[in-house]
Amino acid sequence: MKLTKKQLNDLETIKFFIPSQLKKIKISNSDIVAFFDFSERGISPKKETEGFNLLKQGKNWRGIHMEMYEEGVLDGSMPYCVILEDMPRVVVDFIKREMFKGKDAEIIEKAYQIVNHGAKTL
Repeated sequence: MKLTKKQLNDLETIKFFIPSQLKKIKISNSDIVAFFDFSERGISPKKETEGFNLLKQGKNWRGIHMEMYEEGVLDGSMPYCVILEDMPRVVVDFIKREMFKGKDAEIIEKAYQIVNHGAKTL
């Protein structure tokens, strides 16, 4: 199965949020296919492998982080400049769409540019 650009980006963001102590677990191509069959079409695999479960866990952690980030921004404990530091572009683009339903996308982009590229102004 050839993955679409959207699926590749989704996969990259999911892998980013997999806890570091679990990143040594191998994720096979069949795990990825099974994960997208499950995630997009609701088709459960005949056998759940470690790699498949790891992808499910990464997606779950991604959602948990979005909630924590939103709460942190609102209470002032996690400013965007802290959240976005050293974050891959694909993850930033995901955060722009997801956090606050995309309402802060422009602010997030400006903060990302300042933190990671030394932009001088917001």
